[in-house]
Amino acid sequence: MNKKNFVVIFAFMSLVFNLNATKRTIPVDMILMIDKSISMEEPGRFDSLKRWVLDELIGQMVINGDWISIYQFYEKPEHLASLDIKSDQDRKNILQTIDSIKPNGAYTDIGRALDKMQAAALKRKGNNRYKILLLITDLEQDAPMGTKYGGKQKKFSSPYLVESRIIKRDKWYEITLDMSIQERLIKTSKELYSEINAQDGKSRISANQEEALIKAKEEKTE
Repeated sequence: MNKKNFVVIFAFMSLVFNLNATKRTIPVDMILMIDKSISMEEPGRFDSLKRWVLDELIGQMVINGDWISIYQFYEKPEHLASLDIKSDQDRKNILQTIDSIKPNGAYTDIGRALDKMQAAALKRKGNNRYKILLLITDLEQDAPMGTKYGGKQKKFSSPYLVESRIIKRDKWYEITLDMSIQERLIKTSKELYSEINAQDGKSRISANQEEALIKAKEEKTE
């Protein structure tokens, strides 16, 4: 994704999240991932989250024609429902689905949840619709040791979160993800590795280093 497209998509997301839903006419795909770990049980967190669902997600963001897929996660992500929004009953189904989530998971694996969101978005890649990926979490990572993202972090960090839109709510975060950043980081790393291989056995003069850095910088900002 180049810089121009990135700006366009985030401008579109601004319409989705900052204006009344009646002003948006283009349907989108939404993937909503909600943290149900024990740390979310802190008084006020889930009550605040449910108010956000009613007042903002249903009241302002969602329009008829949208498709939404709802997940909960703790040690692993679990799919709860996928809905084509056509009526007020569909909106009630969103609320009922989220109302059924209980914050009682023994672990919190945010990395695994992010991987699942990326995979879910890729399954819808061919329909030419904007993808809005929402992660609701307190960002407290506590995954089982020996797993891909095992260990504890008071505030989880990931390449997926680098250019995300993060809004602090009442003791939790509403995070709109840019999943394409991982692909861009991998591509930049490969360019740098190729440049290093190309210089194998040659003198690493200042000009060589500057050229490699300029290439990486241009790739990152395209």
